[in-house]
Amino acid sequence: MSDDRRIDPFNRKNIDKPEEKKSELKGKSQIEKKLFSVLDDMEKNGATDNKEEEVTNLHREWLTLSWPNYTEDKHLEIIEMYEADARYREYFGEARSKMLITAVKRVLT
Repeated sequence: MSDDRRIDPFNRKNIDKPEEKKSELKGKSQIEKKLFSVLDDMEKNGATDNKEEEVTNLHREWLTLSWPNYTEDKHLEIIEMYEADARYREYFGEARSKMLITAVKRVLT
């Protein structure tokens, strides 16, 4: 079997549209910067209901760029993974992780 036939349809779509993929990655990067900025603001100035909703919405948007079948239950499962796995906390930073986890749980439960 040739390599072309072994590429699944999802990967073929992404290979065939590199500019679209670049745009998606740029969008995800911009959302992530905004998410980190809001989390940093929350750390500095305190959390509010509006900031927690904004963080949850940004995180939802960030997730759905690579995960189109979003549900609130799955979002909460991801947050539980962030709590359980130190790699996520290392990526976001300990303070940001705690605020993100708290915000998403408050907004979605």
